Amino acid sequence: MTQTERRHDRLAVRLSLIIGRLLAGETLNVTKLAIEFGVSVRTLRRDFRERLMYLDLEYRQGLCRLRTGANGTQGELEVLTFAHRTGLADAFPGFDRRLVSALLASDDAPCLVWQLPHGMSPSGSLVFYRLVSAITSRQRVTLLAEGQRCGSLAPYRLISLAGSWYLAGEVRGHIKVHPLTDIHAVTVLNTTFTPRKTISQLTSQPDFIRALPHFSVIREALLLTSPNGGSTDSAA
Repeated sequence: MTQTERRHDRLAVRLSLIIGRLLAGETLNVTKLAIEFGVSVRTLRRDFRERLMYLDLEYRQGLCRLRTGANGTQGELEVLTFAHRTGLADAFPGFDRRLVSALLASDDAPCLVWQLPHGMSPSGSLVFYRLVSAITSRQRVTLLAEGQRCGSLAPYRLISLAGSWYLAGEVRGHIKVHPLTDIHAVTVLNTTFTPRKTISQLTSQPDFIRALPHFSVIREALLLTSPNGGSTDSAA
């Protein structure tokens, strides 16, 4: 892991802990918090000012807490967090706490994001949940997809495109894509993995996402034109 990646990991952990304490109703002493995390007070103030700007925070005499006067603050934060982590925030112009508050206060449905129904079976729902759990805990999985076994796959991301879900992962440095409808069983393994930054970035690129339905055809074409004469990966 590079120094930059380690710094980003420390930042992610710090922000997660801060958000968790704020949601629990704690009032945070910025000076003590800086000592605890081994950073400067200036760095923490930047965290609150720039990285946690969507929170309704109150500052007083070196202390920071969530405002208690506004109703539904925690619910708004949970909606904001969910929307940003799933990419749904991009569907709404100017998606912020004010908009979330207005939507939550409405008894009707002022906005509607229409999607094709997935019609997922109970077993498919279990597969989806296990994959989400494996991705968040960075655990490898074994898949049974279209009658074939794919072992020790590192799952990176589940992506929804045009009403269909796709799993993007990696086995021994090779990118794997499986339509969720092809996956019949998932076994979460005890082995963990460290995501490769290049693959993680690639799986979030618009061009990659648009190509998901055609990934197997593209991969087959690349194998046929490779110097190895079309040899396949045994782990597929």
